[in-house]
Amino acid sequence: MIKGWMREITLAVQARTGVTVGLFVALGVALLTALTAFAFLCVAGYDWFSLQFGSIFAALLMTGIFLLIAVIAAASAIAARSRARQRAILERAAHGHAGSWLLDPKILAAAAQLGRSLGWQRLLPVALLGFLAAQWAREYRQERSQEQEGDGAQ
Repeated sequence: MIKGWMREITLAVQARTGVTVGLFVALGVALLTALTAFAFLCVAGYDWFSLQFGSIFAALLMTGIFLLIAVIAAASAIAARSRARQRAILERAAHGHAGSWLLDPKILAAAAQLGRSLGWQRLLPVALLGFLAAQWAREYRQERSQEQEGDGAQ
């Protein structure tokens, strides 16, 4: 049973992302060869700069190039983090205003079938208690998220 679930989850992830073991192997080989090419490029760049400007200035130029790459990477990482935070905030806000899952036709059909089989007199109090618990949990979750946002702003 659990193996079936794991297989379904694996297939769902593969269907959405296309990720397989072969993809990771190919990415690993590509990463290794790219690092090797980068190392050769750095050595060649240093040699060329040392022939043009001397070894001290070649080392300073290569250091400056790597520092520039690091600053650009840090700036793009900060921008990506900011975009991800904004997207997550908007998605959470949209999810909070989305329609209730209780109005899903599948849920309503299952509830109607359960009501017919058990009888509405027995099912109605349980359903009302479940609905009240779900509303309480939703309000509690919203209060917690507002408190966390308030703590983060201080």
